[in-house]
Amino acid sequence: MKHITILISIVVLRCCWGPTEYQLMQDLQNSDTILKQLNGKYNITNLNQEEVSSFKLSISFDDSTKKVSGFSGCNRFFGSYTLNENSLKFSPLGTTRMLCSEDENDIENKLLKAFEKADNVFFLENGFSLFNKKKPLLSATKIPEKSTLSLEYSAVSRGSYKHIKIDKDTISFSKKRKSKSLKIACDAIYWNTLTKLCDDLDIENISNLEAPSKAFQYDGAALAHLKIISNGESYESAPFDHGNPPKEIVALVKEILSSAENIE
Repeated sequence: MKHITILISIVVLRCCWGPTEYQLMQDLQNSDTILKQLNGKYNITNLNQEEVSSFKLSISFDDSTKKVSGFSGCNRFFGSYTLNENSLKFSPLGTTRMLCSEDENDIENKLLKAFEKADNVFFLENGFSLFNKKKPLLSATKIPEKSTLSLEYSAVSRGSYKHIKIDKDTISFSKKRKSKSLKIACDAIYWNTLTKLCDDLDIENISNLEAPSKAFQYDGAALAHLKIISNGESYESAPFDHGNPPKEIVALVKEILSSAENIE
């Protein structure tokens, strides 16, 4: 009997002392691979620790106006929000007034109450979770936006590796093969600069641009490539020495490399 009591005590202690979901996500916020931003559209997949994907719940954030909208199971909702680091509060949300089934009305009431109670948001690699006083309320996954343009730059040698990927929302940077990329949000002004430089290029012809030097062929210099993905089509430059691209893409490469300085 004594041994059983001790065993039960150990189990209880483990349950009480083990890290909670809140603590685990709190620790995750220090990771450089997490983009700490709410912007764009998300699918709500879990509500009050129950799978709700079948209801096709969604929420969209506009970071520039701090407006929020989405589908709550029966109606569409709309309002505003305030975000300060991991503190999140919604304004009283308005909704449309549709007639729906009992199940749809029930899930909608639960979702709107979750928004009302939410006081903390924890960011994930592909979405976010909302909490109220350390209690999980819901989880959502980011819906990738259809971007018509993205840029990739790589520079590789025997002793070094650099890979930068930029789209409308995110700048990703990696210094090691197969490692997780460090990420930051892509500033709208910076993105406009990149798109303007791309507009000035004949991107269909970048594979024919002549590299001013080719030291990578004989002295171990880093070999670099620029790839531009536009409307689903990929256009890649011929290899050139890292830091010495063809003159036609010098300005674009310089801007891309400057983005990594903000991450390193």
